[in-house]
Amino acid sequence: MNDTLALQHIQVMKHSYSHRLRKAMALLCFFCIVCPSLVAQNTTTLPTSMYGVGELSPGDGGRYAGMGNVGIAINRVGFQNTLNPAAITRMDSTCFVFDVGATAAFSYYSFLSEHSTTFTGNPNRFSLGFRMLPRWYMILGAAPYSSVGYLIYTEEEVEGMPGSYLYSSFEGSGGLYRFYLTNAYALTKNLSLGLNVGMVVGKTTQSETQESAIVEYSSKQRAFYMDLGLHYEITDSKKRNWALGVVFSPSLEIYHDNDLTYSNSSTSAEMDKTYHTRTQYLPMHIGTGLALTTNRWIATVDYNFMDWSRSSSSYTSVTYENQHKINVGATYILQPRRPRSTELMGGLGFSNSYINLKKGKMYYLEASVGATFPIRYSFLSLGATYRQQINSRSNLMQESRVSLNLNLTFGERISKSKLR
Repeated sequence: MNDTLALQHIQVMKHSYSHRLRKAMALLCFFCIVCPSLVAQNTTTLPTSMYGVGELSPGDGGRYAGMGNVGIAINRVGFQNTLNPAAITRMDSTCFVFDVGATAAFSYYSFLSEHSTTFTGNPNRFSLGFRMLPRWYMILGAAPYSSVGYLIYTEEEVEGMPGSYLYSSFEGSGGLYRFYLTNAYALTKNLSLGLNVGMVVGKTTQSETQESAIVEYSSKQRAFYMDLGLHYEITDSKKRNWALGVVFSPSLEIYHDNDLTYSNSSTSAEMDKTYHTRTQYLPMHIGTGLALTTNRWIATVDYNFMDWSRSSSSYTSVTYENQHKINVGATYILQPRRPRSTELMGGLGFSNSYINLKKGKMYYLEASVGATFPIRYSFLSLGATYRQQINSRSNLMQESRVSLNLNLTFGERISKSKLR
């Protein structure tokens, strides 16, 4: 009798695993079709995005965007952590968990006596997570890595011809997008390890127009992406949970397929050829985070370091600098006795730009607020962030930005009982 029950249990487990595997493959096919259309959008209008790989994405805009995009040490039920591949071992084993998000931003630019405003709004992330086997968790995801988007007009008086001007425009669009597969394994109840692998791919187009002549530079870029993560947590005598997270990404080369096109409507002249650029690399990244969780509060701090020393600029007026980012955030749980409660969030952040323009340094100060609302088995998250650029020189363009993030986390139940 015991042998029969054991055989039935094995058959049920095999059926459950096979069902999960088939469903995961079907969702992977859907993911590969839908994700490129979701993320292939501009997310910036910052003029300095013409340099390097563009403006780096400030964060994934997920459930805790209202905390200032912190989370290296956060590992919670219903949270798909994309900042630390090891911190996803609290996902519900009975569900596929989906995350979709969108962002909108209003930016104000000032340069000497000139002012301008812009508005952008796009989907910014898609991911799905599930528990593949006991202790083994996975996430498939896509999100912006960097973005290029600018339009600059200039006018110069023609030498020797007073009152005559030469008008030029510089325009850029496109960006890089990260497609990744996250694997995490819970070694013990307190210790998890994670590995994130994927590709950073995209296309940027930059053009220069002067009178009737147009020069367009088109570049398709691709790079292998990988990061490693560790998450460890303990509970002290006062039932407070302390967690530590660490992530590391190596610097990897970005490969380019470049094409230059020249056209002149006044002479019908055209030219199309390839061109070479300096070798670029994804920066080496080291990050660490510490989180404290009590009955009502979650408080966390993250520090990130990005090493750009392997890359060099093709512009003499531009150099690259290593980046330092520090973010702090907190969440207040309104009804901690309930398994799903409304949460209020806030956060602060400070960082420097990796672009040094004419020996001028640019820094960013951010403040975020947000809230997460449970809706049946889902979470609706809203976040708002104000970012102020602080320059070391007054003759650098300055940006003020207000961005809004919306994120929906929902699950599809695939089993009536948990996978043991």
